[in-house]
Parts: sequence; structure tokens; C-alpha cells
Amino acid sequence: RCRARRAVPVPPIAQPREKPPRQDRTTTMQAALQSQTEWNRACIFDQSGQVLASSGQIAPNDIKVFTTAFNDKDTTFGQGLNVNGQNYEVHRFYEEEGLIYGRTHSVDPNDGEGIAMHRVKKSSNGQVVYGVVTYRFPILSAKAVPDLQAFMAQHVAST
Repeated sequence: RCRARRAVPVPPIAQPREKPPRQDRTTTMQAALQSQTEWNRACIFDQSGQVLASSGQIAPNDIKVFTTAFNDKDTTFGQGLNVNGQNYEVHRFYEEEGLIYGRTHSVDPNDGEGIAMHRVKKSSNGQVVYGVVTYRFPILSAKAVPDLQAFMAQHVAST
């Protein structure tokens, strides 16, 4: 005689996690931005110059100018980038990668400050979003630029 097997319970199929509401994503991005200890200032903003998250002060007029930084390579190299009255010489401009970075005018690298700007498109709607960070020695562009790219990929491009 055959014994009946006991039915093994089947776990329910896991449902994909929903993205948190926009306000929660912004709050999460703000918290992540403030946890970055190697950046003096940081600002994430959209094409209109609306700040999505920030730590440290960057003048609203500077943010507006940043939205046009990728429009003309020669102008950006010639004028540099300005933050609160401080001019940063632009040393690198990579249109395809959406990267611009440079440093302040300083003979002593210990006194200089770097700047990096990254442009990405949000995967959800194709909206262009920018991130700008400044950083001081001993942090160099070799560290700050990949960190900014990773931050933007995690907190902006994937949303």
C-alpha cells in the first residue's frame, strides 16, 4: 500500500520591492550626501537649477551657470567654474562621460581645492541631473571623481 506524501508548503513568490515615493528617495539621497565626509560641498540639482540635495553652501547663481557648463567646452575651459566667488580652473572636460573637473589656482597643492561635476540621466524619465562636489587635499580627483560617479549612479541614475 502506498503512503500519501505530506504536502510541502510552497513559499509565496517574492514581489519586487516598489521604489520609495519621491520624497523618500530625496530624503535618502540627502542623508547619503551628508554622510560623505571627503567632500567640502556637494549639490545635486536638475536642469532648471532646482536643488534636489545638498551639503555645504553653493550660491543659486553658480548652480544656474553649472547647468550650461556642458554647452560649450571652450567657454568652460576659458572661464572655469565658480563656487561662491572662488574660481576653479577646468583641467578635464569629458562630454560623452558627462564629467568636468579641475582645481583652484594655488601654488601649494595643500592649499588648493578641487571641483568635480557629473551629469547623468535618470533611468525612469530621462531627466538630466547634475552633481557638483568640492574637495580639499589630501583628496584628489582620482578619488573624488569615481566617488561622485558612484554616488550619482546609485542615488540618481537608477531612479
